[in-house]
Amino acid sequence: MDGDQLASHYNSMNRTLGNVIRTARKQRKKTQKEVAATLAVTYQAVGQWERGDNEISMTNLRKLAGFLGIDPVSALSGELRFVDIEQALNEVQQVTDPAPMPDRGPKDVPVQGVSYGGGDSDFTTYSDVVDYVRRPVGIAHVKDVFALHVLGTSMEPRFEPGDLIYCGGREPIPGDDIVIKLKPEAEHENGKGFIKRLIGRQSGLLICRQFNPAKEVEFKLADIDRVYRVIPAKELLGF
Repeated sequence: MDGDQLASHYNSMNRTLGNVIRTARKQRKKTQKEVAATLAVTYQAVGQWERGDNEISMTNLRKLAGFLGIDPVSALSGELRFVDIEQALNEVQQVTDPAPMPDRGPKDVPVQGVSYGGGDSDFTTYSDVVDYVRRPVGIAHVKDVFALHVLGTSMEPRFEPGDLIYCGGREPIPGDDIVIKLKPEAEHENGKGFIKRLIGRQSGLLICRQFNPAKEVEFKLADIDRVYRVIPAKELLGF
């Protein structure tokens, strides 16, 4: 599957999930503004999720499923299944755990240490492994995967501080969320780290987008040590 086909595939998945969210909201007789108020987002963001224009974060999916009383795992596969509110909250917690199936799979994915970054960076990276988390079923055979905790706020509401993200797999393509590690500015220092959405490469620059505040950000390719793809939640779940 080439880059265009893969992007089309994920756009289709977003639209499928969006249809489930819209149908559930209407059947529960809730407005977009009521959903937005509960999730502390704008009603425009809710509209984007329902149209499939933007991917909902697992944190917000957890809140949304609890509010509407739907099964989040079924929703991710395009099926609307109503459950009672308490059950919805319990089941959606499994989706947002470090491993979507926490009682299965080896606990062999290293969590890379990060600290709050200075200046405009989202975090500062260092190579120490601080923990291990279970390997979700969707990446059972993917090599060279690691995880880290989000610290910055530049990608809210897509990623929020405290979220655990998995990185690795194939090389990033435009439209992917990515982790950028810059080269250290001085010897014995740790490089700055950023989480952004990849737009493309042009004239020696990596061009990205962030959401908070919304703007384009450019990085010199010569300053970059590594770029990793953030593995989407649906892929972690095996969809």
